[in-house]
Amino acid sequence: MMLSYKNIINKIDQLEEANIILSALEFNVFSVLEKKSLRAKQVASLTKTKLEGMEILLNALAAMGVLNKNKNTFRNTPVTYKYFCQTSPDFRIGTVMLKMDSRGEYEKLSKIIKKGRDRKEFESEDDPKFRHLFTYAMHERSELLADRVADAVSQNKIGKLLDIGCGPGSYTTAILKKDKAATATLMDRAAAIKVARKICKTQDVYNRLHFVSGDLFDDEFGEGYDTVLLSNIIHIYNARENKTIFKKINKALKKGGRFVLYDLFLDNSKTEPYEASLFAITMLLYTKTGKSYAFGEVNSLLRNAGFARIKKNKIGDGSSIIEGIKI
Repeated sequence: MMLSYKNIINKIDQLEEANIILSALEFNVFSVLEKKSLRAKQVASLTKTKLEGMEILLNALAAMGVLNKNKNTFRNTPVTYKYFCQTSPDFRIGTVMLKMDSRGEYEKLSKIIKKGRDRKEFESEDDPKFRHLFTYAMHERSELLADRVADAVSQNKIGKLLDIGCGPGSYTTAILKKDKAATATLMDRAAAIKVARKICKTQDVYNRLHFVSGDLFDDEFGEGYDTVLLSNIIHIYNARENKTIFKKINKALKKGGRFVLYDLFLDNSKTEPYEASLFAITMLLYTKTGKSYAFGEVNSLLRNAGFARIKKNKIGDGSSIIEGIKI
C-alpha cells in the first residue's frame, strides 16, 4: 500500500489529536467529570489549571467526539467514563499509564536512530510499581485476543502447562477454560504474580493454577511439562538471550512436548504485518536489545534449541502463534 501526500500529512496530524487526549489524561479531566456536567471554569478549578487553556482543550475534545458538550457544559461520553475515569470499575489503569509514558519516549526516537540505544538506561532493577501497572496493561490488552489464542492452542491436548513470563495470566486462564483437564503453573516476577493472583482469583479455573515467582534467566523452570507457553516475551531480548530461554524451555518439556510462542511476528520481508513492523519501533524505544522477530529467525532459533515440526498460525492484529515440538 502506497500512501498519498494527503495520507502522509493526515498521519502526522494525528500527533496533534493524540497529544490533546494525552493532555486530558494528564490533568485527569475524565476523572474530574465522572458522570457530571461541568463548565470549563469548574474543570479548570478542580484540575488546578488556567481557564483559557482548559476551555480550549475541552472544546477540542468535544470537537473530536471524546467529550460531549451541551451549551456551556462538558460531559464524559459513555466510553470515556467507562475506561478513563478512575472511579469506574472498568478504568484501564495500566493502559493509561503506558500511553502516558509513551508520550515522552517517542521524543527520543530521532536520537536513538542517530546514536543508538542507551544500554545503561535499562540496567536498573525492575520497578515493582511499574511492573504492577504494566501487568494490568497487559491484561487489558490480552483479554481482547485471549479467546482466539485459547482456541488455537487448545486444538491439541494441553496437559500440564507452564506459562513463563505469564504477566496477568489471561491467556492461560482462557486456555484452561477450553481444556477442562489441564493444569498450569504461572511464572513471573513477584510484582506481576501478585497482580496475576488477584486477576485469576475471580476465574473458575483458579484451583487449577499454581503461581511461582521467578526470573527468566536466573531460575530453573522445572521439568515434566506437556506444554510451555511464552507470550509477548521474545521481542524484549536479542537472539542470544532468546536462545538461552528456548534451551531452558526444552529442558522443562517432556519429549514430544509442545512449545507455544505467541507474539507480533513479521514475515520475512520485515514490512508485514503492519502492526508488527511498527511494534519494532516500540521495542527500539523501550528495550535494551529487543525487536520484532521474523518467522525465519524464530524458526532457526527453535531448531537450534532442539525443536521440530514448526508451524505458524495467524491470530489477528498482527499477532501469530508459532509452535514447535521437543525432539
